[in-house]
Amino acid sequence: MKYQLQCLKTGELIDDAYTLHHTDNALLRAVYNEPFTLRKNADGVWKYLSWLPVSQANRYVAGTVTYRAVALGEALGLSNLWVTYHGYWPEKGGLCPTGSFKDMEAVPTIQRMHDHGCTGLICASAGNTARAFTHFCGLDNTPLIVVVGKDHAKRIWTRPENDAESVRLVVVEDGDYYDAKTVAKGIAAHLPGWQMEGSVHNVARRDGIGSLMLDAAFTIGRLPDHYFQGIGGGPGPIGIHEMAERLVNEGLFEGPVPRQHVSQNVEHHPIHSAWQAGRNHLVPEDFPVEDVEVYSDYLLNKGPAYGQVGAVHDILKASNGQTYIVDRKDAMTARQTIESIEGIDIMTPGAVAAASLLQAVQTGTVKNDDCVLLNISGGGLKRLKDDIETRVLEPWLTVKKSTAVASILDKMASE
Repeated sequence: MKYQLQCLKTGELIDDAYTLHHTDNALLRAVYNEPFTLRKNADGVWKYLSWLPVSQANRYVAGTVTYRAVALGEALGLSNLWVTYHGYWPEKGGLCPTGSFKDMEAVPTIQRMHDHGCTGLICASAGNTARAFTHFCGLDNTPLIVVVGKDHAKRIWTRPENDAESVRLVVVEDGDYYDAKTVAKGIAAHLPGWQMEGSVHNVARRDGIGSLMLDAAFTIGRLPDHYFQGIGGGPGPIGIHEMAERLVNEGLFEGPVPRQHVSQNVEHHPIHSAWQAGRNHLVPEDFPVEDVEVYSDYLLNKGPAYGQVGAVHDILKASNGQTYIVDRKDAMTARQTIESIEGIDIMTPGAVAAASLLQAVQTGTVKNDDCVLLNISGGGLKRLKDDIETRVLEPWLTVKKSTAVASILDKMASE
């Protein structure tokens, strides 16, 4: 293989076997041993195959659209604002067929799985990740078990070209995203050959989404000064910071790496609480005592990757980063501003990120002429459903938390 995995705690290099864990409380990072080559004639993430942890490109396409947002910049008080957009937007060249940047994580993950002979994938999600893997695994006829909480099943829909016959959707009727993750881990322990997709521990996911920084740097002609994104679990900002470091270390662009700015809902913000308190770990007090209703539930994660070596705390520290909390009113205002100016609908995480950018401009954290990259991490879903007839995927099984693992394994054994 053209790469090895490096433990960010010990520095040890190991060969990849779809490896997710090596040392407790530490991430692995892909270390590439070939010179970087930009594949200009390729599409989406495959332009950046040199820095994806796979043996080859496959036939599936997902990728970033980076563009200078002049009118939106003027509205936000910025003269050099760039948007990295992920979603359905045909006339702009939007290359994420299920409407979010999770498509860019799914495409290389499926190839990594094939490289290592996995039987199938297991995925837990609040919607975007599950929908992306459902789309591409369905097209690829790759066995996939998707586990979601009761409120998120409606988000798992398919496009006409995907019959999704290889996909088993499991709905935890008395559970949320955290419960879905627990169930997924439970069944993975009993299914030899099946692999958890891995979330933040999956280097194919991190480098897949990290390719947006490569697209941005080559489009802008430099690394941006600032990068803004709504954050839930953390794979996105981590992968994007890692790619920026590669660009600097390889001498392809001058540093410093972009300053990371990550934002959360005002009602649920464990990463913000820990960072503002100066801690390198989360504590129970960082989380609300009870379940709360938030503006963007895509950003609601009860176990974010904050304190592990190489995780969100470390990338904030390395980039002199900052965290923000955003209330519903400000997020809705930001969303309305973007949609009216850009002419495309966006998902809630991008609105939270844009509202935090406005905070940073108003406080002087970001100067008016700084080069800023704003991640609109999902969008075009209303437009897509106007253009394309989608169908909500029917559950393969509906389970209760207490008996979920046994119910799933029994159903699989009976097939």
